[in-house]
Amino acid sequence: MCTYNGVRFLDQQLASLVSQRRLPDEVVICDDCSTDETQTLLNDFAAAAPFPVNLRQNQTRLGSTKNFEQAIALCQGDVIALCDQDDEWLPDKLAATIMVFETRPEVALVFSDAELIDESGAAVGERLWESIEFDARMKAKIKGSRAYEILDRRVLITGMTMAFRATFKDLILPFPESTTLIHDGWIALIISHTADIDFVDKPLARYRQHSSQQLGAPILKPETKLTATKVIESARRGTTWDQQLHKVQMVRSRMNACGDTYKFKGQENLENLLTHFRIRESASKKNLVTWPYLFRELVTGRYHQYSNGFGSFVKDLLGSGAKNQGPPAD
Repeated sequence: MCTYNGVRFLDQQLASLVSQRRLPDEVVICDDCSTDETQTLLNDFAAAAPFPVNLRQNQTRLGSTKNFEQAIALCQGDVIALCDQDDEWLPDKLAATIMVFETRPEVALVFSDAELIDESGAAVGERLWESIEFDARMKAKIKGSRAYEILDRRVLITGMTMAFRATFKDLILPFPESTTLIHDGWIALIISHTADIDFVDKPLARYRQHSSQQLGAPILKPETKLTATKVIESARRGTTWDQQLHKVQMVRSRMNACGDTYKFKGQENLENLLTHFRIRESASKKNLVTWPYLFRELVTGRYHQYSNGFGSFVKDLLGSGAKNQGPPAD
C-alpha cells in the first residue's frame, strides 16, 4: 500500500484488510510525506494489526509510481497484492485470489472485477468491468493465454484488483521512465508477455470514485457520472502517437534486458503493433506516401485488430487524424 494525505478514506481500507477471511502474511506501507494525520493513523494501525506491518515513511516525496516501486521491492511474500488508500477490499479478496494461484501454477497475475462506490461509500450501481467494457471476447483471449493482445493496445487491469507472483519482481522493476503507463498498467503489460494472466469473475473490492483520486473509472450512466477528472478514457484520449510508440519500445527493451531469465511470448504481435502505429502516425502528418501502407494495414486486418476497423482506415485515408492524437481516440 502507498499513502499520501489519505486520512479521509484510509481507515476504511485498513479495516477491510483486517476483515479478510484469509489475512495477509504482511502489509507493506510506504507513506509519501503526508502532511495530514495519515502517519498517525498508520502508526496506530501497525501497532494493533493482527499481522506484521512494515511501515516506511519517506523523507522526500517520490510520487505514486516510484512509491509503489519502493513498496513492491520491500515485499517478502510469494504473492504481492497492490492496495490503494481510498478503496475497500471485500472479505474474500485475498482468499479468492490465492486460490487461483494455488490451482494454476502457470498463472503469474490475477485480477478481478470491482464494485464502484462514490465518496460516501454508496454503491454507484455499476461495476468496473462494465465501465471499461471488458467483454466476453477479451475474457476469452485472457483465458487462452493471449492477454498481451489486449494489453499491448489498451489499459485494462486496475492495480487495486491486482496480485502477482513475487518471482516477477525482477521483470517489472524498475518501472520505466517517461511512459504514459503508471505502475499497474506496466506490471500487467510486461507480465502478459512472459506468463499467463487469469481473473476472478466477480467483484473482490469496492473501487471508490472521488474528485481527488489519481485515476478512476469511466461512469456509464449520466445520472451517476462523478467528478473524477483523470478517468481511464480521458487518459487514453490524451495519448500521443509518440507515447504509444514509446510504450511498445519499452516492452521490447525490457524483453531484451531480461531474455536470459524469462521466456517471452507475443513478440510478433508487438512488432505488428509497432508497425501499425508508425504507419498511422505517418498518416496523421498528412504524408501521402503512406497511403499504400494504409491499404496494406486494412487488408491484413490490423486496422480491426489494433485500431477501430474501417472507420480508422477512412479517417487516416482522408488525412483527418490529428498529429498529436493516439489510436484510442478514434
